[in-house]
Amino acid sequence: MVLSISVYANSLANDFVGDDKDQLLGNPVVTGHRITQAISTGVWAFRHANTNYYRPLQILVYMLFHAVFGFHAVPFHLFSVLLHAVNSVLVYRLGSQITGRPRAALASALLFAVHPIHTEVVDWIAAYPDLMVTSILLFGMWRFTRQKGPLRPLAIAGYSGIYLAALATKETGVMLPLLFLAYERICLSRRLPELKRKLPLYYAMLAVLGIYLVARRWALGSLAPAEHLFFQLTPLEFASSVVVIAAQYAGKLIFPGGLNFFHVFHPTMGFSLEFWIALAVLAAVAAAAVWRRTPAAMTFGIVWTALCLAPALNLTGVGQNVFAERYLYLPSAGFAWMAGLAWAWSAERHAAAAWAAGIAILCASSWQTLLRNADWRDDLTMLRKTVAQSPDAGIVHNNLAGLYVHRDEFDLALEQEREAVRCEPRSEIFHKQFGMLLELRDPRGAAREFEIASRLDPSDAEARNLLQEALQLARSQPR
Repeated sequence: MVLSISVYANSLANDFVGDDKDQLLGNPVVTGHRITQAISTGVWAFRHANTNYYRPLQILVYMLFHAVFGFHAVPFHLFSVLLHAVNSVLVYRLGSQITGRPRAALASALLFAVHPIHTEVVDWIAAYPDLMVTSILLFGMWRFTRQKGPLRPLAIAGYSGIYLAALATKETGVMLPLLFLAYERICLSRRLPELKRKLPLYYAMLAVLGIYLVARRWALGSLAPAEHLFFQLTPLEFASSVVVIAAQYAGKLIFPGGLNFFHVFHPTMGFSLEFWIALAVLAAVAAAAVWRRTPAAMTFGIVWTALCLAPALNLTGVGQNVFAERYLYLPSAGFAWMAGLAWAWSAERHAAAAWAAGIAILCASSWQTLLRNADWRDDLTMLRKTVAQSPDAGIVHNNLAGLYVHRDEFDLALEQEREAVRCEPRSEIFHKQFGMLLELRDPRGAAREFEIASRLDPSDAEARNLLQEALQLARSQPR
């Protein structure tokens, strides 16, 4: 716990960044403490946006913090740091139960505490759902591993409550019953007759899932209203892209370099070389999971990682930022247990080398985490860093342009909006915003942008009105 707090102590000086400004500072549901709306609408309903995100517990926590602390960033960041520390302890506790080896569990918890892939979740207040659902699932699993004797009604009610809290926090929480089953089957070697003894629990959790799905449909209008909003993929493109991205996620857990707020998504077009390499990597991992000589705890770590990552592989439903580092926070617990077991096995055979390698990894990870925390200092720092890493991300250029407008730095805003249009030439919004920035300096250029915007979205009356204004302004100026 001390280590996890130490490596994130410098994040307490950070401001609100990105979606924090809208979801929290600019959200009337939060500022007005509208509890009913928090439960009955989606995360972005106040912006009249269709999304697949129904996370009432996130908004309720925002309300609580706003009521107590107002809009001061420090308490929000402190909560993230402390909850990450709690999660690190839970990784140790659950790891001890799964592996039966406290030293391996301790190594797992230390790696989890400092792993640089976690910086997005711990540094970004908008990533509260990832933090909280991890706490809920780790705690629920830990309680489940300590369950002795038959399940009584009170215990079933408790697990059902944990499941409901997980579902209300983030969609990934749906995997909790499968994690319970995986633990019983893999770690306890229980067969079907023994598993049937827990049927009352699984029926109760199924009922909770039904309640959640009804509430979700009521709040969002359908179970997934934003499916295919950003990307339309053929079945082959979807399947091949899932394979490649799953392998990329595995790579980020092992080598967390080049951390980036926005990874530009390029669909995999069929059976490319990249696809075959990714498929070979995943096949090797799957083979290790089913190999009879693989320790049960190692197999469970692989299964945990795969199950917790699976919801993020709905590539057409997760949003424009398809590959996001925050999606690895919960799955990384499984990876940490595998790494801890591997380290303990090495330490028993080559103690000096294992300790040297372990200390080096912890030091390097801690240093990288400390440096990455500074990238989340404020919007300007984060967006500048991101456009340098992802120069083809139109949305990031657009956001940076908007920030420059608020700072009255219009030359820089024009430059960034021009880049946004270059990156996404079919974005009606970017053309329209570029035209508005051009209007006073170059009305003819603005008219061209508004004309393109109108052509891309013929139903946009505002773009047509802006086009007429720009043409009138152009005619009034000397050639």
